[in-house]
Amino acid sequence: MKIIDFRTTIVSVPFKEPETWAFGKVEGISNVIIELKTDSGLTGLGECPMFPTARIAHEALCAMRPIVLGRDPFDREVLLYELTKVHGWHHFRRTGNIAMAGIDIALWDLVGQATGQPLYKLFGGAFRKEIPYYFYIPDKDLDLMAADAKRGVREGFNTIYVKLGGGFEHDFEVVRILREAIGPDKKLRVDANESWSEGGIATELMRRMAQYNIEFFEQPLLYYDHDGTAHLRRTLGHPVGANQSAWTEVDAFEVLRRQAADVVLTDQHQVGSLSAFYRVAWMLAMYGIPVMKHTFGELGISTAASMHVMASCPNFTKANQTHYSILTDDVIEGGIPPFHNGCLTLPESPGIGVRLDRERLKKYAKYTEEHGEFSAYGFPRDSGRPEARKGSQTRERA
Repeated sequence: MKIIDFRTTIVSVPFKEPETWAFGKVEGISNVIIELKTDSGLTGLGECPMFPTARIAHEALCAMRPIVLGRDPFDREVLLYELTKVHGWHHFRRTGNIAMAGIDIALWDLVGQATGQPLYKLFGGAFRKEIPYYFYIPDKDLDLMAADAKRGVREGFNTIYVKLGGGFEHDFEVVRILREAIGPDKKLRVDANESWSEGGIATELMRRMAQYNIEFFEQPLLYYDHDGTAHLRRTLGHPVGANQSAWTEVDAFEVLRRQAADVVLTDQHQVGSLSAFYRVAWMLAMYGIPVMKHTFGELGISTAASMHVMASCPNFTKANQTHYSILTDDVIEGGIPPFHNGCLTLPESPGIGVRLDRERLKKYAKYTEEHGEFSAYGFPRDSGRPEARKGSQTRERA
């Protein structure tokens, strides 16, 4: 089996309401959908999130295309090694990992289809088939945030998640209001996205917020400040989560070595492949550290692919990340999958277990052409530029 066609499509799916985080306001997701076609007639699906932008991810994929064409999907580890070590992405790991993981998902999808197995079987079996997720509350008027949190609890979610970074008093009030809204038994998780690094705000805020029983404080300090985060853990005794600090496999090991986190959040796009995601999770399992799937804002292809890893490692015991609570639609058949008690059900079909909805794909590719790409950092959309409109569908055949 050889890859004979490598297709990419940039799609843009708006949010129901804006997402505000420490680095800007986000209005939707612009991701790259990948289709790898083979001479056997199978097509593997992949997806790249919009980091740092969808256009940059797309250009990285275009650079990788000639190395991927003509290859056997079963040789995926050799191919990824070559892309990293031979073709230069070793020195640009963060951008390279985003793109390589999208290709890797499509390769795994082909391997699963060719063997007639869902991916979790190829990863060694499932510890769980219901994968837990949190309910995400975007920043807005406090009364509306409280109402959303109550709705999340009614819908069966056990963990409520909020991004902070709007200032000391604002962040504290958000936590107070949400804890009152969800009651004492549900989990409340906060994510500072590195924004508490200045002026010693992290220490005092974490001390004050602890009275509201925070599940853990995600990424309170700058991603490279392992020593500072380890110091927070030792002096305050409150659980800390590492996300940006655990971008690559080496980063995750450094977090472990420095004792800089109680839990780690990462994903296939940060570490560069589903196998790397699996390896990091099992490494952390050896030390008794829980791991959760981080989200850049994925659609159904990447979401489904990651679930197979989350099922096949013992330490995915906490709620994982998703933007589904604020997304308006998806590009897979059936649209946004249904949650049951805060969980998504592991796909059982061969490969990653989802299929593209061609009409939705066309609709959201057209949305990109007409409106431009969404930005994860709140930059204005640039649909007026000719280069933003052309090439949303790129095709190349061997």
